[in-house]
Order: sequence, then structure tokens, then C-alpha cells
Amino acid sequence: MSVSSSTTSHPADGAGGDHVVVAGLEAIIDATAGVLAAQSLEATLQAMADALVEIVPYTSLVVYEVGWEERICLPLLATGSYLEQALASRPPLDDSATGTAVLSGELVYRRPDERVAHVMPGTPPNEVESLVVAPLRVGERVQGTLNIWREATDAEFAGDVLFSPAEIMLIERFASLAAIAYANSSQREQLRTQALTDELTGLYNRRHCEAVLAAVLVDGRRHHEPTSIAYLDIDAFKSINDAYGHGAGDEVLRRFAEVLRGQTRAGDVMCRTGGEEFTIVLPRTGAFQARRLSERINEAVREARLGPRSDLTVSAGVATAEESQDDFDSLIQRADEALLRAKRAGRDRVVVADTRADAASA
Repeated sequence: MSVSSSTTSHPADGAGGDHVVVAGLEAIIDATAGVLAAQSLEATLQAMADALVEIVPYTSLVVYEVGWEERICLPLLATGSYLEQALASRPPLDDSATGTAVLSGELVYRRPDERVAHVMPGTPPNEVESLVVAPLRVGERVQGTLNIWREATDAEFAGDVLFSPAEIMLIERFASLAAIAYANSSQREQLRTQALTDELTGLYNRRHCEAVLAAVLVDGRRHHEPTSIAYLDIDAFKSINDAYGHGAGDEVLRRFAEVLRGQTRAGDVMCRTGGEEFTIVLPRTGAFQARRLSERINEAVREARLGPRSDLTVSAGVATAEESQDDFDSLIQRADEALLRAKRAGRDRVVVADTRADAASA
């Protein structure tokens, strides 16, 4: 599977292309509503791939996003042959067909008989294929590419993998639609992220925390797995704002969020749920693991020597729902009560709430 030829010529028009173009344009119009209606970036990309294969048949497709800082292209979606290799590929802007399409803003077409400078790692170097790379242009800037392959295993079938002039034109038209859909979906994803994210720390906000916890409890009940949450509160935070100003307080919150990121695991959901209050949702995590994690955070905060006086500490309350049988409000209440006990006991510590079963038998 080649990724780095830089041929940009198009084939000459052939007979019988008019009816293909008309039918293809009608199909593009029919596909528009479905592609634009997709509610997530992933769904949009998949809708694009599903729609195009009905208009211009292909064997493989990859949608790339441009990483301008790294000057590479990053795969967002792959379908067809060599999925693992395609998703691991990073075509460079300065030495690939994909990069040529990005930098020129023009469609690139490479036929089977043209020399290939590089081959996607892990794919056969002598495969018979044609490649079309259509830039996804949003305004004056190319944001990504639509890469489409036709592949065959034997040179005898080289004629079968060619794209016709009509198909090339349809791919260009479809790429215009795809670029609009990609831009709209990316903007929706960005707005959705902003709506669920705390601007200061970059962590999720209370709204997302509550939604995630409710979903995790449902999943835990289904699989008979525990769910834990850790409530954390920065000790004496008000005194920092009072003595050093809100700018210093904001810096403390940002640095504390960095510590949380360094101590939590993949799958843990970190949220800022109040001024100096943070919540970590811990799916499929029992009380022992939740306590250990909270103690690591407690210790990491001390070692980081945060705050204007380099003496920041944090208190934590941990609650666990065995087999996730607690309801949402009960689990939150028990974690909050454990946090209050940690504060009253002198701060800078972790207190674990009794499980609901322990409390009932006490």
C-alpha cells in the first residue's frame, strides 16, 4: 500500500462517463443528509466511508487529519485492507502523496504503473494498486485528506484497479461534501468538549462527572463490579486566595490538576466539581484500590510542594459501591461525609466511608 508517490496528473476522459457522473452526483446529493446528520466525528467519518463506496467502489479508505506542527498526517479512520498498518501510518507532508495533496490543495492520482518511492510499513511492496488522495479543504486551509485505494494481488488485474475520469471527478465532488461534514463535526466535538470541560484545569466539569458516574454504576451492576469515587478538597485554599490573590489560587488549581493526571489510571475520570473540590470516578475499582490511589495523590501533592508557601495538602473522602448497588445520591453522600471526616480529623489525609452493607450491620 503506497503512501508517498507524488503524481498529480489525471487520466483522459473516456466514453460512457456521462451517465456515471450523473448517477454519481445524484448519489452524492442523496448521501449529503446522512453524512451531515451524523452526531459525532467518528460517526461522520464512517458515514463518509459508507456513502462513498456506493458511489465510487474502492477496496481501502483512510481519512487523515493534518498535524501541522509535526508536519505529518494522522489517521482518523481506516477501512478495507491493512487496517492495523493504516492506523499506524504517519505520512510526512514533505514526502508522500498525502502530503503533496495537502500542500498543493490538489487531488493526487497514482496509477499502478508509476514508481512508488515508499510503501506503508507492513504492506506488500509489489501490490498492484491505484491511489487517489483528495484534500479536505475548509476555507483556505486543508484540514485533512480522503485516501482511496483499489488493490489487486496480480499484475494481470492492473486494469481493474484504475479509476476512471468520471470517478476522479466524483471523488473531488464528494471530498467537498466530506470537508464540510468534517468541519461541522469537528466544531460540534469541540463545543461538546468545551461544554463538559472546566476551562481552568482542563478536567471534566460537574455535569460530565454526574453523567459518567451514573453510567459507570449501571455498567457495574450489569457486570457485578464495584464502583468507587474519591472526593478531594484542597486544604486551606481560601487562605491562598486571601493572602496571594486569585491568580495564585488559579495556578494552584492548574498545578493540582497536573498532579491528578500523573497519578490516575487510564479509565479513571477526573473532574473539577467545585471551587477547590475535585472528584475522581473509579470504574470497576474496590475500596482498597480506591484508597491506595487516593493516598498516592495525597503523597504526590505533598512532594510537589505546591502553592505560594510550597506546603499544599489535600484531604480525600472515598466511597465504594460493592457490585455498584448503591444509588447515585447515596454514593456521593457517603464520599462527601468521608471527606468531612478527613477535614475534621486534621486534614491532609484519606478517609474511607463504610460500605452500605457495613453501615446497615453496624
